[in-house]
Amino acid sequence: MTPNEPESRPAPAPEVHDPGHVPHVPHSNFERDYFFLATLFVSLLILTNVVGTKLFALSVDAPVIGPLLSFVDGLLQSILDQPPQTHLTLTAGLITYPLTFLITDIVSEVWGRKRADVMVMLGFAASLLMLGVIQVARALPPSVVWSVPESFAHVIAPEYQVTLDSGAVIGDHIAAQAAYQFTFDAPGVLLFASMTAYLVAQLIDNRLFHFWRRLTKGKALWFRNNMSTGLSQLIDTAIVNGIFLHFYWKMEAKPIVAVIISVYVVKFVLALFDTPLCYLGVAIFKRRAAASR
Repeated sequence: MTPNEPESRPAPAPEVHDPGHVPHVPHSNFERDYFFLATLFVSLLILTNVVGTKLFALSVDAPVIGPLLSFVDGLLQSILDQPPQTHLTLTAGLITYPLTFLITDIVSEVWGRKRADVMVMLGFAASLLMLGVIQVARALPPSVVWSVPESFAHVIAPEYQVTLDSGAVIGDHIAAQAAYQFTFDAPGVLLFASMTAYLVAQLIDNRLFHFWRRLTKGKALWFRNNMSTGLSQLIDTAIVNGIFLHFYWKMEAKPIVAVIISVYVVKFVLALFDTPLCYLGVAIFKRRAAASR
């Protein structure tokens, strides 16, 4: 081989097809982030259906949000002609559900309406699966070794209490089954109400968000975020609480309206406060998507 002659290199070995090997296909940040937000969205939605059965009382003198609750109490006095209240009744779904609208708006802004709609339908399918699993679990016969711990047994009727050799008083398996059925009984009604409200509200939220986006030519994210969430949450709150409180708790119209107004005002204020989070989320995910291209 002469000095100017290029060095010969052995040809690469041909790739051997292994039918048992599944090649790894890497995902971009754009896809990974969408999967992450969609998973978070579905998780929050299912948690809402679980915890949302609880109604809790919040003092109008509560720290930080006391002025807001006092405003709501005054609103209820003027609309429903009711006396001043020391506590307002709210649903525990306030812990998780408002975050789903934040995620929907971020996905709509970064990935577009169709991707947001797919995420909404994934949440709907997951809720149906949850409903089916809960019904099966409720129907399973309880084991006699299942019991209500001593710390909770004091609220059990005496005929369902059992005294152990140690002197501890527990609730028997019948009490345990009743408690379990009560905890997961409402989700059947709640889920029907929730799914109806959820589909209507989330799909409307997506469409309103993009309606305002076209109108503002892609600017004023704060306006689009709050306008779409404000109206869609009003629809959601009215439907889900109207169905759940009337058909399950058998509440009368005035208390139902009071809960709807209280929950909606708190939801709307929370939506105003999540605007910085919406800006932050959009900025982060757009930057990550651009970096992976």
